[in-house]
Amino acid sequence: MASSVSSMEVDETFLSKIQTYEVLQDSHVSFALFSDVQNMSEVRKCVMSGEFEAALLKTSMIQNPFQVITAAHKALQQRLNNRMLTKNIHSEILFALSPLKSISDSFRKFGVSDDDKSVFVAIVDDKHHKVLGQIVEKIQGKLHDMNDIENLCDVTNIKKIYKVTAEEMQVGSLVDALVTRIAMKDIFAV
Repeated sequence: MASSVSSMEVDETFLSKIQTYEVLQDSHVSFALFSDVQNMSEVRKCVMSGEFEAALLKTSMIQNPFQVITAAHKALQQRLNNRMLTKNIHSEILFALSPLKSISDSFRKFGVSDDDKSVFVAIVDDKHHKVLGQIVEKIQGKLHDMNDIENLCDVTNIKKIYKVTAEEMQVGSLVDALVTRIAMKDIFAV
């Protein structure tokens, strides 16, 4: 097994650290968070080749899992209405997460690169965690509790990319500002 989690620990550790949410009726999104990833290039190639479908998100750009839930909801609505702008639901999540209008810029800023050492994994419609289990087996890294995302994010860069102002921070939280921008992306350009 490639992961630093032993096979006996996979069920207990895996299930205690992942999160799954029903985003729309009959549509779920599951999350896992990894650090100290030694084989990001290999994992990215598996996703790009279609070996498994997942959104591999840059942890430095995720302040709270609710950002990704909002992006997943938006992506699922786009799929439901046959209005997706990208190739699949997972790339649509990545694009929805970004305040940028350019798909390629969104992928560069919010998708992991070969050099990244941490990754926030989002998978749609994997209720029984088959794909997530394959990813856990593939990643050579440490599986974390989702609350640890706050230690991996870059708040300064997030505020810069999303153009969050000091005035906004006086009346609401950062996650409020981010989720508002994700939800309103089609209406207002950042």
